[in-house]
Amino acid sequence: MKRRADREVNVFSLSAVDLFAAAMGAFALLAIILLPYYQKEIRERTPENAISDLLRAAEDSSVETVEKRKALEAKRAASTQAVSDIRSDADKLLADLRAAEAALLEKQAETLRATPEPEPIEDKPAPQDNPKPALVSFRFLGLKTTKDDVAIALDMNRCMGGHERSVARAVDRIIDSLQDNHALQIVGFQQTDSGPRTQSWPPGGGLRNINLAGTQAEAKQFTDRLTGQFGGSASMLDAFGKLLSGPGDAIFLVSDGLPNPAANNGLSPNRLISELTRLNGGRKEIHTVVVGNFFDYDGTVEFMETLAARNGGQFMALASSDKGVCD
Repeated sequence: MKRRADREVNVFSLSAVDLFAAAMGAFALLAIILLPYYQKEIRERTPENAISDLLRAAEDSSVETVEKRKALEAKRAASTQAVSDIRSDADKLLADLRAAEAALLEKQAETLRATPEPEPIEDKPAPQDNPKPALVSFRFLGLKTTKDDVAIALDMNRCMGGHERSVARAVDRIIDSLQDNHALQIVGFQQTDSGPRTQSWPPGGGLRNINLAGTQAEAKQFTDRLTGQFGGSASMLDAFGKLLSGPGDAIFLVSDGLPNPAANNGLSPNRLISELTRLNGGRKEIHTVVVGNFFDYDGTVEFMETLAARNGGQFMALASSDKGVCD
């Protein structure tokens, strides 16, 4: 039998070796190309680069903080300017108010200078019989006072017309309530075309003791004469200017409670109350008696009640069944 000759077996052909060599060359080429990028990434991950990043972030934050600070300073400057403007407006308003107050005080001073001097006051005659007790209270339908010298102020404006009987009855009851220790004065006041006008009893502007013979009768006759002369308006400001500087420690105002601003230097009822209270200065009691159909007019009762309350007096309302000329 013929022996098979030994043969050499080649696993790879020359073509395969060439292919592998080409592949290895391509890999080496790619590695060489990508090597710088790999080194850059390695460098970026180093602590020194991380610190640089933090420094850059800190610088950015610092710039942002400076900008915010500038914005806050701008807002603060705007707020300061606004406060300054408000303060300037407030100063101007205060100056205007002070100027208005000064003008008002000047007007009041002119009014006081224009008020006529009170008539000379005669000395009150001494009681002939009974001496005056130390303290006796006067009482009239709930009104009371410890004062001995009393003045009745009778409003004679035209709106009191029609209520003559009620007015006379109210004044008569005040007179009848007086005791031997009291002295009396009656003043009727009104505003005519020629200006303010007052009529006083007893003549001369003084007081008369109620215990003197014929005093009550004369006082009532004088009241009846006044009630027959109602007309025009009434200047309470002028009348109280004289009453407050005259005799009497307690004033009883009998009125319909409707003051006309035109007859009282243009003062509204509330301002008239304030002015009368200022002129009085707490020296005398002012009691008020409102007569007529006062419930038909707003503010009537309020005016009379407030005037009495602010001047240590009391208030009373006496309704009338008669129809007045202003009703």
